Amino acid sequence: MAAATIAVLLGHIFPIWLGFRGGKGVATGVGVFLALVPLAVLCAGVIFLAVVGFTKYVSLASMLAAASIPLFIWLFMEPEFDPKPLLTAASVVALLIVFAHRGNIARLWSGTESRITDLKR
Repeated sequence: MAAATIAVLLGHIFPIWLGFRGGKGVATGVGVFLALVPLAVLCAGVIFLAVVGFTKYVSLASMLAAASIPLFIWLFMEPEFDPKPLLTAASVVALLIVFAHRGNIARLWSGTESRITDLKR
């Protein structure tokens, strides 16, 4: 399950048929983890909405929400299950999503990243 989770994200972010240039992996990650740990996704969704509400940066909110998934998995994992494989997969997925946003990170640092309100023009 953990390997399939990572493979799905790798396939979305680096699709062979598109020259290894795909999406950022956020929606795919939400779909995968919604099926596996819905409470963690709900909590990450609250973080996403709060960050967008305060900063208006969807990219920043996406990265912070993705980075929070391993924490919420650790907090809410059922005690009878070994959380290590899922925590590992969630950590790798979070790193992949942040890596896919490297251009956004550069724009955030330089102050040129688009905000939600900038898109209305």
